[in-house]
Amino acid sequence: NYWKNFKDMEIKNMGKEEIKFGIIGAMDVEVDAIKADMEITGSKETAGMKFFEGRLKGKDVVAVQCGMGKVNAGICAQILIDIYGVTNIINTGVAGTLSKEVGIGDIVVSKDALQHDFDVSPIGFKKAEIPYTGLNAFPADEKMRKIITDGAKDIIKDVNIKEGRICSGDQFIADKAKKEAIISDFGGYCCEMEGAAIAQVCYLNKVPFVVIRAISDSADDNENTENDFNKFKDEAAKRSADIVKYVIENI
Repeated sequence: NYWKNFKDMEIKNMGKEEIKFGIIGAMDVEVDAIKADMEITGSKETAGMKFFEGRLKGKDVVAVQCGMGKVNAGICAQILIDIYGVTNIINTGVAGTLSKEVGIGDIVVSKDALQHDFDVSPIGFKKAEIPYTGLNAFPADEKMRKIITDGAKDIIKDVNIKEGRICSGDQFIADKAKKEAIISDFGGYCCEMEGAAIAQVCYLNKVPFVVIRAISDSADDNENTENDFNKFKDEAAKRSADIVKYVIENI
C-alpha cells in the first residue's frame, strides 16, 4: 500500500514543479519591506549576506540583501540557485530615471537588462555585449512581466508603470553627461547597480527573472539628486516590494 500511495502521488504531481522565489534587494530598506510580511522559518549567512527562508503569499521564498554593485548581486543570485534551489528570481529596489516618461515614484519593470559599463568593443564586440553569448541585454521572464503590467496598477494607484530596459553599472549615476551617454548608447528607462548582473546569472542558469525598480532620483547633476534619493528611497522601495508580493501571490 505504501508503494502504491507513493506512485499515485508521483503521478499526481508529475510535471508540477514547486515554485520557490529568490528575492534580492541591494539595501536593507528594499528587503525589510519583504521580510515584514514573511513567515520566516530560518536564516543563514553566506558570503557576508544573510539569507532569510520562509513563506510569503503562500509560496516558498528566500529574501536577501546582497549589497550594492554587480559582483555582490551576481554572487547572491548564484547562491540562491545553487544552495537554495530557487526556481524564479525577483530583484527589487530603486533606480534613477533615464527617461522623461518615468519620474520619481514611478515603476519600471524589466523587459531586458544590460551592463552599461561593460565594454570590450575594441576587440570587435558591441558595447555591453558579453563575449560569446551573442547578447548585450538579457531578456526578463514574460510571465512575471505580464502579471505586473496586467495587474499592478490595481494595487498601486496613480503611479506610472513602464516596461522597458534597465541599465546597470558599478556607478551611482549623478552626472548629466554620463546619463546622456547611457541614453545615447542603450536607451532604457532607468539606471541602477545590480539588475543586469542578476539577469546574466539567471540567463546562464536558465532561471526566470524580473527586475522591478521604483524611481528614486533623476540620475543627473541636479542639486536635488542626493536629497531626492534620501527622501524618496523608502517610499520607492515599498512600492517595489508591494509589486513583488503581487507577483508571488498571482503566479
